[in-house]
Amino acid sequence: MGILKRLKSFLFLVITVLVLCSSVNAQGISKLKKQKEKNAKDIAYTQKLLQNTQKKKKISLGLLSVLNRKIRLQENMIRNIQKELDFTDTKIGKTNREISSLEKKYDKLKAQYEKLILYAHRQKNSRDKLMFLFASKDFNQAYMRYKYLQQFSEFTRNRGEELVETKVALDSKLDRLKLAKKEKQVLLALNSKASASLSSQKNQQSGVLSQLKKKESTLRRNLKTQRNNDKKLERKIRKIISDQARLAKKKKNTSGAYGLTPEEKALGANFGQNKGRFPWPTPTGFISQKFGQHAHPVLKHVRVNNDGIDITTRPQSDCRAIFKGEVTHILSMPGLNMVVIVKHGEYMTVYSNLAKVTVKKGDVVSSKEKIGVVYTDEKESQTILKFQMWKSTTKLNPSIWLLKK
Repeated sequence: MGILKRLKSFLFLVITVLVLCSSVNAQGISKLKKQKEKNAKDIAYTQKLLQNTQKKKKISLGLLSVLNRKIRLQENMIRNIQKELDFTDTKIGKTNREISSLEKKYDKLKAQYEKLILYAHRQKNSRDKLMFLFASKDFNQAYMRYKYLQQFSEFTRNRGEELVETKVALDSKLDRLKLAKKEKQVLLALNSKASASLSSQKNQQSGVLSQLKKKESTLRRNLKTQRNNDKKLERKIRKIISDQARLAKKKKNTSGAYGLTPEEKALGANFGQNKGRFPWPTPTGFISQKFGQHAHPVLKHVRVNNDGIDITTRPQSDCRAIFKGEVTHILSMPGLNMVVIVKHGEYMTVYSNLAKVTVKKGDVVSSKEKIGVVYTDEKESQTILKFQMWKSTTKLNPSIWLLKK
């Protein structure tokens, strides 16, 4: 009994593992398909941005940025397709093995069933079942012969049913194999198309890089101007922070570095709890320049520093507050156009490079409320929102605070 119990437990464990593996595989392929669909949408959106940029027929960092984005998405698409192909190949291999096993079982059952039918036919021709029973020596023999005929009939019927079930299962597996092979053909065609597109984009990227390198002096001059503008904004923000702290101290409201009111402290605490879940400050777009230091996309041995992130979006795109807060400052700064600063307790969000502002100082805005329109640089053929986040005097990386797209 102990061995039988352990055997049952082992079989239950094996079945459970197989079911879980099947579930994981199903979830995996479903996730891959969703990623592929999302990737396709991102590529379509980036292609529209690329077409808008190319209309100007100007070689710019904006064009390079969108091309780089398109290439990354295309590479992701190809990796995704390859994973789907691997899943499909695994499915085809498994189905082929199952078909081979079922074919062997079917052939064996068919041969057995044919013998049974032939034997039954011979028995029917040679003697009648009743004669077979009446020819018994005694009652026990007659009973045994009756049970034999009954069991033989039952065995023949069971074998026939098993043969039919095996044939149905085999046909089902063959249909599944045909479907998997069609899926593979579609994926291979998609992979080929994506690879050709990637090759074309890389050639275009190479041409744009080559043209931009010829404008090195202009790029260096523009970078110097951008750094100066960024430093002016940083000094302005730090002065605002300092003034707020000094004003709070003057009013003897000393709960924290800013002298926050209980309402502001609660708002700041709520803000901090939403890390990674904030809506983007633009309805659409992608991060074209990340937070912190990184290599310049064209100039060799040159590092670029960003106090926030740059979000490339479509022309005339709205700029939105990412959370409830008070508009404390609206600035006009050379190179950064209009700037809106929103305070959220001890946190602060800064929206730069706006063409138009639709709020005023002192307004209380809510999450996703429009605060302006992003500026489009016609010369560079790009629409970029420069977005920063601060906690007290510390710069935060917005990309880890915003909702993952």
